[in-house]
Order: sequence, then C-alpha cells, then structure tokens
Amino acid sequence: MKFGLFYLFSDFGNIPQSQIYEEVLEEIEFAESIGFDSVWLPEHHFSTYAMMGNPLTFAAAVSQRTTRMRIGTGVALLPFQHPLRIAEDAALVDSISGGRLMLGTGRGYQPPEFEGFGIPQEDSSSMFDESMEILSRALKGDRFTYWGKHWCIGKPTEIFPKPIQSPNPPFYIASVTHRSLSLAAKYGMSLIRGPQFSNLETVVEGYKKYRVLMEANGHDVDTMDQPVSIRTYVAPSDDEAWKEADHAVWFYKLMATLLPGAPGRPQPVSGYEDYPQDPKVLAETTVSDLKDRGTAFGSPESVAEILNTYILKLKPTHLMLQMRIGGLEHEKVKRSMQLFMQEVVPRLAI
Repeated sequence: MKFGLFYLFSDFGNIPQSQIYEEVLEEIEFAESIGFDSVWLPEHHFSTYAMMGNPLTFAAAVSQRTTRMRIGTGVALLPFQHPLRIAEDAALVDSISGGRLMLGTGRGYQPPEFEGFGIPQEDSSSMFDESMEILSRALKGDRFTYWGKHWCIGKPTEIFPKPIQSPNPPFYIASVTHRSLSLAAKYGMSLIRGPQFSNLETVVEGYKKYRVLMEANGHDVDTMDQPVSIRTYVAPSDDEAWKEADHAVWFYKLMATLLPGAPGRPQPVSGYEDYPQDPKVLAETTVSDLKDRGTAFGSPESVAEILNTYILKLKPTHLMLQMRIGGLEHEKVKRSMQLFMQEVVPRLAI
C-alpha cells in the first residue's frame, strides 16, 4: 500500500493567498521526510473550491523540493488546454523530477469552468477522447499528424524534452461515468476513486464496471496502481477531530454550488448522468453524513477503523489522503500527518 497526499487548495480567504502555497510546499517536504509516497495536485478554475489552474506548474516546484515522492495530477482537465501543451509540460516535469510524474486526467464537470473558457460543456467527452489520443502519442515520442473535430496537427510534430518514463508516465483518470470508464479501458488508465459525489456502494459498483471494461481491452487491473481518495484528519481524540468536521461540511456545501444543475447552473448535459442530478443532496450534507462520503476523522484508532472499511470494500493499492481540508490550520495538518504515519498505518489491514 502506498500513501499519498491530495491537495485542493481550497481555503483562500482565511489566510493570505500566497501563504497557502508556501505552507503546502512545507507540508509536502515534511510528508516526504516521514514516509509519504506521493502527492497529488488538482486543476480547477474561477472559484475558491480549488485555486490551482495548472497542476503541472506546481508539480515542477514540488519536484525541486522533494527527491523521492511521486508527483501526480489529480487531475489535469484536458478540454481547457491544447493537448500538445499538456504533453510538453508533463514531459518537462517527468524529466526534472527524475521520472516521478503520474499523469491524472479528466474532462471537467463544473459549468463555471466551461463558461469561463467559452467551451460548450457538451463537447467535453469528445474533447477528452481527442486529447488523450494526442497526449498518448506525444508522450510516447511519436512524430505525428492528427485530424480531429477539436484539434488538428497538420504537419508531423513531436515534443521536447521527452519524458523519462517509458513508454510514457502512467495515466490515471478521475471518472464517475460509463463513457469515461470506457476511455480508461481504451488507454489502460488507472482509476482514481473517491465517494465524493455519491456513496461507498456506488463507488464499489463503478469499479466492477471498470474491471470488466479493462479486462475486455486486455489490461490486468491487479498489476496497476489503483488509488482511492479520502478526506482524513487524525487528532489525539475523536472529540478533538470532529470539532474540525465543519471544514469537510463546508467542502460539500461549496461543491454543491458548482455542479451541473445547481441553482443558476445549467442542467446536466449528456455524459453527466452519473453526477448528482439534484445538488441539493450535497448542499444538505451534515457531519453525520461524512463517514459514508469519503471522510475519516477521529483518533488514530477510529481513523484506522474507517479506512479499513474502505480498504476492505475498494481494495486500493494507494490511499490519496486529503489532509488539508477547508481552513484546517497548517500545524494541525502536520500533526495529523505524523499521527497517521506513526499510529494509523500500523493498524491498517494491508
């Protein structure tokens, strides 16, 4: 089992904006020093839900502050940039990190992001498919042309530098829809799972579909990295930990305003049928709902018990722990990391 950190950069407003990034870099260095294996960086736009417009830019900074941790994007949103630009950035990060990049991709789901870039959200699936074709060929070192609906490469083109990892940095996908799972199978992508939009049982069923599709396309799921994302906060006692649970509730309430179908947002377009059709469900999240929605707060004993439930049902090879949640203070995040490695890990069923 690998243990990684996942950041959303979603607490701007409580502290100066620049302080967030410096504190996170310090947390990442600290995490590597106590044994964490990876860090994952998001891409989102135009809200305090996640203030990270280009995860590969920050990944380059992380590569120079660490020596061992693998660096993942969780995830790069392919419709919002030319895929050759993403391929160049990814290859550079892989090169300067010594081959530590894990390239997670997605098509995006928040209407304000598509509106901000002037991109029809109904094109997201076809744009993702074309982007993955170009990205895959570019990172393999091909010199190629491409003619698609959204992007055309009219003359033979290749990228420099080349990535260190061969044939390319490993691909991951964040998905809750059948169409995206089919694309995962097409390109042999690991699946980033997390009961964020639904509940644990829904994630279990989605993974079963993914396994069937992957095996039908000749991929051995059991030999691949299969991460699960869980919001985690470890404190000396349950009472102390759950006093901070409002930070996780805040996360759901903000997310509910950004989903397709939220007040003032377009209704879900084709391809988003597996997202919550009524975001009010998430807007009404309470502290008591959190355990079923990918949240492990408590003492080391309690967090281990919750995580063991996820390990038993989802069988991950990699836990992506979102430990800086909402406005949770920097020193409490570092204490949580320390308690996790010292007192939770020995209790996990791995």
